[in-house]
Amino acid sequence: MIRAAQGETSADRAADRRLLMLTVLVIGVFFAFGATAQSMLVHGVPAPRIGGQPLGPVAEAGLRASINLLTVAVLALGAAWLRIVDRSLGAAVGLALLVAVVAATTRGVLQLTFGIHPSAQPSETLHDAMTAVPVGLAVLGTAAAIVGLSRRARSADRERQAAATRAAEALDELQQEEIRVRREVADTLHGTLQNRFVMLAASLAEIGTQLESGVDAAGSRALAERLRAVRIELDELRERELRSLSSALYPEALDRGLVPAARALVARIPPSIPVRVSVDDVPVPDPLDRTSRLLLVRAIEEGVSNALRHGEASELALRLEVRDGRVLAEVRHLGAAPVENPELSGLARLGSRISDRGGALDLQPKPDGAALRAWLPA
Repeated sequence: MIRAAQGETSADRAADRRLLMLTVLVIGVFFAFGATAQSMLVHGVPAPRIGGQPLGPVAEAGLRASINLLTVAVLALGAAWLRIVDRSLGAAVGLALLVAVVAATTRGVLQLTFGIHPSAQPSETLHDAMTAVPVGLAVLGTAAAIVGLSRRARSADRERQAAATRAAEALDELQQEEIRVRREVADTLHGTLQNRFVMLAASLAEIGTQLESGVDAAGSRALAERLRAVRIELDELRERELRSLSSALYPEALDRGLVPAARALVARIPPSIPVRVSVDDVPVPDPLDRTSRLLLVRAIEEGVSNALRHGEASELALRLEVRDGRVLAEVRHLGAAPVENPELSGLARLGSRISDRGGALDLQPKPDGAALRAWLPA
């Protein structure tokens, strides 16, 4: 007996009961006609008498078959009414035995009533009923097994459909994420970087014009100071803006492993915010594929970004570990706790992608801050 799987609907259970009844009826009909033929042709049981006259072969066969078919109907209706396929194994076996006994008893009573067995010889009826009980159990067991196979097939089909849906959603989210990153990079290139390069070009053009017209010693010092300022701004653009764009496209040191990529990421945090990094049993290189590693690095980026932007972090702690076949990355900050029911647009997208690969992402408020935890199978 197979219990209903989790997620089964009432319509599914109703369909299972209909299948159970149909299977019991189909198998039971063969047994009914087989038992009728066996009693008349093999065992040569004397024909029953109605009003003192023995029945003819056709009437006898019709009477015996009708009683056997009615017994099968009791078996099918009892199994469906008691919902034996929705029970635990022990309860299902007990209820199936009860249904088989009731059906066999019904058959025995009808046989005595219509003279199939002489009322003066109840032992034959008892023997016949005892034979009918295991037959009924066999019919119910076979029907329940067929229902179980049907449920497994239905569950496997739904799992395939769910997997296909998850794959389609994951692909769509990946495409949306790619579009978001491309838009972010394009906005940065056409916005901030372009404006700053235009301003730098204007400064250099002005310095060149002044040099062509000639300058005195004081002017030379002023121009040298302006050139140093241009060089500092170029260094800042290279270190911050361009490195940030590069990391948005592909995190630094990702190919070397999760630990090097995570350390490279936290190295960019301002020195005024202390960062503690703990690594527990995470090998280099780690057992993750590139996609899983990238997702965990993105989770760390989100944790650090949210801690600095919204959490007013005064201290950060990054923990990486491998435990129970899972790779865990946790970013915890000391500062403000997240608001209740926050908008998790970025985290929601990232959490969905991590979930599609069998992991999880959750934000846990703490009394002194919060912790963002992500894990994936190793």
